[in-house]
Amino acid sequence: MVPLDLFLLIVALSAIAVLQFFRGRRQNLVLMKFTVETLEKVLAPVDKVYQLVGLYVGYRAVLWLRRKNLSRAEATVLLMPRYSAFYYPISKLVNRFDRIYLTYWFSRPAITSEAHLIRVGGYRRPLHKVVRDCDRMVRSEVVVKGVRFVALSRDGKGVGRLVRFLESLERPEDVVHVALVPQNNSIYIFARIDPDTFANLVERSYRLAQSFA
Repeated sequence: MVPLDLFLLIVALSAIAVLQFFRGRRQNLVLMKFTVETLEKVLAPVDKVYQLVGLYVGYRAVLWLRRKNLSRAEATVLLMPRYSAFYYPISKLVNRFDRIYLTYWFSRPAITSEAHLIRVGGYRRPLHKVVRDCDRMVRSEVVVKGVRFVALSRDGKGVGRLVRFLESLERPEDVVHVALVPQNNSIYIFARIDPDTFANLVERSYRLAQSFA
């Protein structure tokens, strides 16, 4: 026989798990809908493809753009597991926030110099695990609206444009990593999703990409 106290504890935990599942699922669905609508409103794609990541975890999107040289944007949105009452607190310690990985791809050569701005403390891994050959790059530190970033570049070019991009944001601290990547002719952004500033992030990143197109 299961002791009554243990039985009541199991019932209570089950009720918490069920309630959190429905509440967390609703919150994630609202966030997914919001980010999709924002991306499409700002980028105005001519075509698009979405693929769910899990059921309520997030999605991957390819958005084909109207500009000839700026061919497409790819976005991966990964949300916190709000639907899991027991894993969510752990995920807040490990993953910390809702995130977007946004990449702009060019059809003709546009990105000629490699440059990175990485928020200090944004990664738990050392930089050489994040950026290949970072030890061979010119390294400095810049402060944007009180937020510290490590700047890495091959020849010093491109850093200024990335700094101006961050300065244009309402919350530059939302950006973990922004990079110009000549190896695949793209602009890469890894950022925290804040519903209050997400549209600003997408708008300003699109302007940055257009400036290279």
